[in-house]
Amino acid sequence: MISEIEDAIIARIEAAASATPGLGYKLPFVESYGGELDGDLGTVIRKFPGVWVTFGGCRASTKMATAGGKWKTPATFVTMCGSRNVRGERATRKGLTVGGVIKEVGVYQILNDVSLLLAGSDLGLAITPLKPGAIRTLFNTKLNGQGLAVFAREWHCEFIETKPREPIDPTDPMWLKLGINYYLKPGDAVADASDVLTLT
Repeated sequence: MISEIEDAIIARIEAAASATPGLGYKLPFVESYGGELDGDLGTVIRKFPGVWVTFGGCRASTKMATAGGKWKTPATFVTMCGSRNVRGERATRKGLTVGGVIKEVGVYQILNDVSLLLAGSDLGLAITPLKPGAIRTLFNTKLNGQGLAVFAREWHCEFIETKPREPIDPTDPMWLKLGINYYLKPGDAVADASDVLTLT
């Protein structure tokens, strides 16, 4: 379920970014986070603005009072919104809007739009609606003469985990014999011969 939730968050943001009229600005990337901020930031920020999505972890599951081994699992996902601007850190955060038209998107606008897209949505999955959580500053600085800002927001939901059926034990005697019936006359439901093979 974790993978499905992460993919659904990405798909929802991508759909809004590519729709017409959409967000009112371009998001060159909406991706699963793969440690990009730990690498060469100078290369990473050339792609900005954009959004990364990642799984933040699960708290302990609680057993449900139903038969069949079901647990309610609280999960956290994180969206990381990033923007850059040659005019400095303030413009990176606030962007530039002229006459109601976004000329340069700031990270605050991206955070707000992602919140509007995700808050209260179950993404069409068997989860509780996403609840917005804490926002943290990851970067709010200057790099190579450009303002750089990346903010992370947590998203909380719950889903049900079901105990898988018991695994098949290949040493179980039930699996060590194979019965075969032979039918020689087409359409005849009576077995003409039978064998029992014992597997070793």
